[in-house]
Amino acid sequence: MRKRVLFLILFLLILSVAGIYYFVIYEKSETKTKVSQQNKQLWTCGMHPQVVQDHPGNCPICGMKLVPKQGTGTKSNGGRKILYYRSPMDPSITSPTPMKDPMGMDFVPVYEDEASAEGVVTIDPAVVQNINVKTDKVVNKQLPSVVVTNGILTTNETKDYFVTTRVNGWIEKLYINYTGQKVKRGDKLMDIYSPELVAAQQELLTALSYKKSLFTVNTQDVLTSGDLMIKNAIRKLQLLEVSPSDIDELIRTKELKTYVTLYAKTNGTVISKDILEGQSVMPGMPLLKISDLATLWLTADIYEYELSKIALGSPADIRFNFMPGKVFKGKISFIYPTIEPKTRTAKIRIDLPNQNGLLKPAMLANVTIYGRNLGIKPVVPENAVIRSGQKDIVIVALGNGKFKPQEVTLGGYSQGYYQVLSGLTEGMEIVTSAQFLIDSESNLRAAVSQLTTAEHSHTNVEQKDTAIESEHKNHKSEEHTSHKKESIIREGIIDLNAIDKNKDGKVFQDQMDWNVIADEPGTCPICEMKLKEVRLGRAKENLLKHGFKVK
Repeated sequence: MRKRVLFLILFLLILSVAGIYYFVIYEKSETKTKVSQQNKQLWTCGMHPQVVQDHPGNCPICGMKLVPKQGTGTKSNGGRKILYYRSPMDPSITSPTPMKDPMGMDFVPVYEDEASAEGVVTIDPAVVQNINVKTDKVVNKQLPSVVVTNGILTTNETKDYFVTTRVNGWIEKLYINYTGQKVKRGDKLMDIYSPELVAAQQELLTALSYKKSLFTVNTQDVLTSGDLMIKNAIRKLQLLEVSPSDIDELIRTKELKTYVTLYAKTNGTVISKDILEGQSVMPGMPLLKISDLATLWLTADIYEYELSKIALGSPADIRFNFMPGKVFKGKISFIYPTIEPKTRTAKIRIDLPNQNGLLKPAMLANVTIYGRNLGIKPVVPENAVIRSGQKDIVIVALGNGKFKPQEVTLGGYSQGYYQVLSGLTEGMEIVTSAQFLIDSESNLRAAVSQLTTAEHSHTNVEQKDTAIESEHKNHKSEEHTSHKKESIIREGIIDLNAIDKNKDGKVFQDQMDWNVIADEPGTCPICEMKLKEVRLGRAKENLLKHGFKVK
């Protein structure tokens, strides 16, 4: 009897120890396991939230890249307070509690620290890596004010002139034989026969013979004699470009000349010749164009935004293809006062001495202009700036996945960099790629913040009603699906005629998972989207197009 009591006591003691071990050690281990599983980072598909796995990858249904699942991982929330939830497709729709949108996607939580920091965007490090965010530091340096452009040589407009005549007639003798012929001041250019000139000379001789009996005259005497008729005759010859020496010769010899001779006014080169001997000419007709090529003009186009870099007197290096390695030096002598509206460029001019006649008008040149000093200021790459037309934005990287849009004032631009006059300082880290995605996210959160501030209570009421209605629909859909006797996910060779049991020529098919087909309305058990009614022929085309076999 005593042994039985001892055995019973020993048995109860063993059970007590086992119970204590189970409740203390085993339960503690289970708790750690559950906590570990809860803290483990999970990955899900944005279109198919039922797909969840513990490592990155692609969705087995639609092939999209998986994203970190909200609420999982040791750094998922860090004890942060969730203010509300918002729709991932429409940020203006918010809810105080977790819910799904009509597409079946989970609402995204908005944390208190995200909403409190104005303009600050927090992005999961995995997402930052996926969208290829690259950053760089702001540095202070002087941008080069070099302007590189192309130019073309033209003649010096102040040294150009046309040779014309003031009489009607014919070219009797042409002393210029070819274009490019050099002439000197006073050289004969051509003789023009003109009946009009003969009549003008005869008027002078008639006036002189009338006065012959009174006294002997010379040119100076006639001009001072007060004889109006003689003065008018001489003036008429002068207007017809008869030289003073020819008028003196006419008065002295009394011999009529049937032609007028045109002379070169300055030294130069004939660059245009449009006449031949014997050709008839009229007053004002351009006969020759003569230009002094000792100095040429080089004109070049400068973009409108580059005008701030240059000034009168800015030095320039000019290079021509016909003389490789030869650099001509020049300075900007004139900046034209107008802008070409189509190309948005201004024209500048550089005077170039033409030693030994090496340079020819219409030659093309490569021009490098060294502009004014732009000073040392913070600079950012061109691709880091978001230009909206009204303001310029740079995304500042704050670290730990936080980004903030920063409005800046830009200065000069050169070689892919902008000067920053205000908004950034040296050493700040900025985003140089994917900044458009971050700026869009910032704008979305700003819109949500404004909506929730002004209409938070009203939106909550509406979202509660929407949530209740959505849950009711989901419940009805799940109940309807659970009562179906046959699975609507088709595998193998699909017989559409067998699916169409009521023989109305129509079925209900999912527009993403094409092998989900039913004879009655419902939702897809994979993506939870509503099935679309289609004809049998259309359903068959969809299946064949996506690689399914149809009977």
